[in-house]
Amino acid sequence: MFADQTHSAALESSFGLGKRFVDKIRQIGIHPFILVNIGQRPDSESFIFCRTQNEAAAFVGELAIVPRFAESMLLRGIERALQQEIYDAGELLYRWTRSDGGVAETVCFCPTVEKLICAPYDYPAFGFNCADTPSGTEERTEVLLEMLETYSRNQGNDALRFSIIEATAFALSRAFGADAKYEQALSAVDMGLTVKPYSIHLKAAKHTLLLKSKGRHVPPRLEKFVGDDNGYLRQFVCPAPFERFDIGPDGQVMVCCGHWLPTHIGNFMTHPVQDVLNSPTAQAIRQSVTDGSYKYCNHLECTVMTQDALPRRDELQHPRTRKAVIDENYKLDGVDEIMFAFDQSCNLSCPSCRAQVITEKVSQSTEKARVVEEKLLPLLPNARILHINPAGELFASKASRRLLELINDERCPELQLDIISNGTLFSREEWNKFPGIHNKIRKIRISTDAACKETFEKLRRLGKYDIFCENMRFLRELRVSGVCPQLSFSFTYQLDNFREMKAFVEFCDEMRADFAIFERLQNIAFTQEEYRRKAVHYPDHPLYGEFIEVIKDPAFRKQRVVHDFDYDGVDNLSRDEARQRLVSLPVV
Repeated sequence: MFADQTHSAALESSFGLGKRFVDKIRQIGIHPFILVNIGQRPDSESFIFCRTQNEAAAFVGELAIVPRFAESMLLRGIERALQQEIYDAGELLYRWTRSDGGVAETVCFCPTVEKLICAPYDYPAFGFNCADTPSGTEERTEVLLEMLETYSRNQGNDALRFSIIEATAFALSRAFGADAKYEQALSAVDMGLTVKPYSIHLKAAKHTLLLKSKGRHVPPRLEKFVGDDNGYLRQFVCPAPFERFDIGPDGQVMVCCGHWLPTHIGNFMTHPVQDVLNSPTAQAIRQSVTDGSYKYCNHLECTVMTQDALPRRDELQHPRTRKAVIDENYKLDGVDEIMFAFDQSCNLSCPSCRAQVITEKVSQSTEKARVVEEKLLPLLPNARILHINPAGELFASKASRRLLELINDERCPELQLDIISNGTLFSREEWNKFPGIHNKIRKIRISTDAACKETFEKLRRLGKYDIFCENMRFLRELRVSGVCPQLSFSFTYQLDNFREMKAFVEFCDEMRADFAIFERLQNIAFTQEEYRRKAVHYPDHPLYGEFIEVIKDPAFRKQRVVHDFDYDGVDNLSRDEARQRLVSLPVV
């Protein structure tokens, strides 16, 4: 019923729409990206169609008024995929495979028929309210697999075609996973990762499937990637989307670390602050961390999730957050914590972050310095915390330096600073240029990724280890004197450095650090092949076993060591221990 017929007669018969369907294809002139029959009878000639992704917005609007559209999980899943709501789309498509009743639906995959049309496409068409419908879990799962393969083997309309592929692969991970068909699920997920290698949902699905296929323990938060949602996350509320306002290098604003929640809520440079703070996307994200879906979040790599340190509803600390959650009101009246990552300029070109040194043009840095004064400075008197600067190096950034010059007790008496730096420019001389911040430091975090000179200068390209160590001894003075109440060092573990993780803990002890922080490698500047070669934390990495042996060491159970280890065979922290450590850490 579903694939690769080679002539129009077979096509007419398989789809159950007869000559009218073929006539509609001829009338359109190309195979439509999506075609839906919306008639009440199998022979109806009522169609809506989307020829290319450029027509998607209008097509979505037409779908919304289709009779009984709300009852069709298949069409609603496609509609959500077209709107880039991948989690919702995958959820609906998965539920469709589990539904035996409801609206009758048919899916047909249109072959490329030279005589019929001349286009190198083989896109699906959907029959809605048709008599011939796939009924039963197995048959509907096979329909989704055919849809995934059909969209994958074609070309064009990549932006939305890839979204449909991602959503369908996610649904199949759950459909096959629920039936313990892990190899089929992995094959579908890999197909999706081919076009969406950074998909947070597919990466989590693959990790979970690998654990399942090897008979290993799966953390409760990940179970829903291979079957039904167990509701585990419904008992928690993440406060970050209610409290954070993260300004990125291009002015795009997020409400969490971009690795953990990679969805923008608006642009700080082009829109008023209140419009960004309470945009529809911002409100949707806040709702998602209260309804248990966490559908915009990276379940695999968020440190708070991996350490099981999310607070429950009755544990929320900030009054504004508590009130918003109780009232189910996702609009906010102010900004609590500002993450200033407004400039990627840096004196280093670390291979895990960038291919070369990035220095913003004078015109761009001048404009950003102006925006800092006009739009950011007015926010600071009412903000509690300013986090600065994980996008680059604050001492190499004109905008960051201007911000440090403007901060003082008179302008923002209650503001506290959390600073993130690579440490190579954090000298006594630089520190003394900004006296207004000396009594405002709350935390300083230094990103290091090494415990010896050779590794440091390989992974901190253009950095000099001896200069770095001199600067760190100065920071140790600030910590011991109390000028810096908290000093932390972070280490992103990977192929080139995982064997010196224990030595890094010892380095942190020497520098009187409050915390040694370990985090998984993120793929920012690598090719996918390079990333998988370096990412030893994946269970299918050749050195995964050696990595596990390294992190089993008791050194990683110290009170000062915070990590995102979430691996089989590792003695992880209890929830209370993890929360106690994470609550006072610098925001990433």
